[in-house]
Amino acid sequence: MATFKDALRYPLIKAGLLFLFLAIILAFISMYGVPKSGNWHGNLQQGQYLIGDSQFEKEYFINNRTLMLYSQNASVIIVHGNKVDAYRLNNNSVTLNPLSQPQINVESGNVSYVYDVEGVQYPYSSLAWIAFISMLVGSVLSLIGYVRFMEDLKGG
Repeated sequence: MATFKDALRYPLIKAGLLFLFLAIILAFISMYGVPKSGNWHGNLQQGQYLIGDSQFEKEYFINNRTLMLYSQNASVIIVHGNKVDAYRLNNNSVTLNPLSQPQINVESGNVSYVYDVEGVQYPYSSLAWIAFISMLVGSVLSLIGYVRFMEDLKGG
């Protein structure tokens, strides 16, 4: 009578399980994230401004954006994503969580801003594809190994 240990020692099943184990390890490595934050601040006069760093926005998966505007007397329009917000600031501030890198149009007055961005980069994310292929190969090898192991048991 064959035991579970005999099945695990069968070459194709063993190879399949090794590929599956490799797939799990590679999948965990691919989820490693490197946090990064950016902070931009300054004063804006009349005109159009794209706040932040476009390269930072492309390289990192952005978790949080916070934009704080302050003015004694200004009119601003903020474009972020598909959304357009208009504000009239009179000795007050407004705090927003933009959907994307904000574009600020200062219609009148001067505006002070602080823009904080928190993001994560996944430098080993391409290993996820290798993990996926390893998972497929491991599954196929294990299945074929199981079928052959059962045939060997039946025949012998």
